[in-house]
Amino acid sequence: MSQDRLTRQELSWLLAQEARGAARALREGVQQLTQPPPPGPVVEIHEAPAVETNLDALDEAIARLGELQMGSRAAARRGRIDLGALVCEVMPNARVAMDTGSGTEVFGEEQELRRMIHLLVSQTNSGPLDSESARTDVEIKRDGEWVKISVELGPDSSATAELERRWLSRMATRHGGRLELEGGTETLLLPADRATDEMAELRRELEQAQQLGEAYARELAVAFAETSQLPSEPRAASVPPPAGSDRLELLVSTSNALTRMMRSWLEQARSEVSEVAHALGAESDLGERLTRRISTIQELFAELDRLAVCPLGELAAPIDLAAELRELLAQAEPRAARHDVELAVAIPESLEASVPRATFAIIARGLIDHAIAATPRDGRVRVELVARGRGYALRVEDGGPAVPVASRADVLRRRMDPTALGRP
Repeated sequence: MSQDRLTRQELSWLLAQEARGAARALREGVQQLTQPPPPGPVVEIHEAPAVETNLDALDEAIARLGELQMGSRAAARRGRIDLGALVCEVMPNARVAMDTGSGTEVFGEEQELRRMIHLLVSQTNSGPLDSESARTDVEIKRDGEWVKISVELGPDSSATAELERRWLSRMATRHGGRLELEGGTETLLLPADRATDEMAELRRELEQAQQLGEAYARELAVAFAETSQLPSEPRAASVPPPAGSDRLELLVSTSNALTRMMRSWLEQARSEVSEVAHALGAESDLGERLTRRISTIQELFAELDRLAVCPLGELAAPIDLAAELRELLAQAEPRAARHDVELAVAIPESLEASVPRATFAIIARGLIDHAIAATPRDGRVRVELVARGRGYALRVEDGGPAVPVASRADVLRRRMDPTALGRP
């Protein structure tokens, strides 16, 4: 990097930017002059000055100059740059006042930021390699959304000091910041990189959600324990409850409570993860992992949401099970595509049966989603529906590992962790 004042290349970029702004303002003035005049006395102009052709030529020359300037730059590292470390590297003899732990990272090109800091400190008439007696005082700190670098100005001993300030102002604007001059203090403000802050905020929200889930589970356990000790109301002997209705009611109420708690948190987390993934770039490994995790949580929330709206008192009615199952498979197709799983179907054209429609849809969709989760990538899930006497049989075969016969009862009753057997 050059230790001199502004180089010829930097001066050409500055002049190109200012010429472009002047040409734009001149073109707007010409357009206003060429518009039809307001109603009033007619003034005839026999020959108008031909300036639009000259403006086009000026714009083209400026564009070529900008392309030459951009094309001559060597490839430099671009990404998150810690300005605190960069200031200490550029000015090893300076006295640097810094707020530790506040976060002084910005997003930009290292060579450009290094040159901006070098020119900023040159305004103090004390270069980076000056002696111990001529140390420069530099203050760098985080101020909300900005990273501020402040220096005390010295006497203007350079003939190019004004050009340097104009160049610094242009470069700060290019990076989304600004250059401020107040009294004898010159301050460079650059937008702080928020990727670290957003990641920390996401981790805090995840920890809060986990703590809320644990507290809610304890409250549910206490409530269910107290309910089980209360005397139950006598039921009418003529209308026995359906088998498994108490377990279904418990499952629906628990799912309803969990979805109410998770809905707003999940919407905010999905939006923030999308912003973080966009900020990190399409090829970021961390962004891809965050997106996969939020997709997994979204799938779990969708299953709980379906259970939460299950009608408990639904009556059986004649429906076409084959058509209902085809609709469910169409809804599950995007999830199968995300997991790279193929759905193979063996369904008759029509199969009439009398069943509770919403309950059948929840059970069938749960079987299909479970099979997709259990099947490895590039695997196949086979769904078969056949008539059996006056009823039907729905069979879903996945590509996951089989559960040993001795362990099946424990897995079904949740006494064993299915992931130990490779099952979801």
